[in-house]
Amino acid sequence: MSFFGDLIAGQAAQKAANYNASLMERDAVVKEQNAKQGYQVFTTYDLPRFNYDTERQQSALQNQLAGSGVEIGTGTAFDIVAENQFLIDTDRDMAQYNAEIARDRKLNEAIMTRASANVERFRGRVAKRASYFRAASSLLTDAKTVGAIG
Repeated sequence: MSFFGDLIAGQAAQKAANYNASLMERDAVVKEQNAKQGYQVFTTYDLPRFNYDTERQQSALQNQLAGSGVEIGTGTAFDIVAENQFLIDTDRDMAQYNAEIARDRKLNEAIMTRASANVERFRGRVAKRASYFRAASSLLTDAKTVGAIG
């Protein structure tokens, strides 16, 4: 009787593992979508807004300096404009870097989730195979018992 129980248990373990793997695959797809959407929000909304705001800031600074009677291309005024532009460029680069890191982190999570799904499928196959060995062992044990009785 344990022969059939072993076979059924192995098949059930494999079905459960395949189901868990399919859930993990779905989670991986969601993580990939989140990564792509997050980066797309950065490139289509956050970055253009940052560029617009900084252009306005840089223009206002140049107008203030020009209004003060100082020539922009010389001395301290030039240094102020150049330093401000340097800070703007640094902030833009950091925002780009952070957006790419966030995207890559989510994509790596998707890769790891898919790897876990593959491990789960493997466990299911191993459980099914092991159930065949247990069933065969059980069948041989039953055959010995019947042979000893008869």
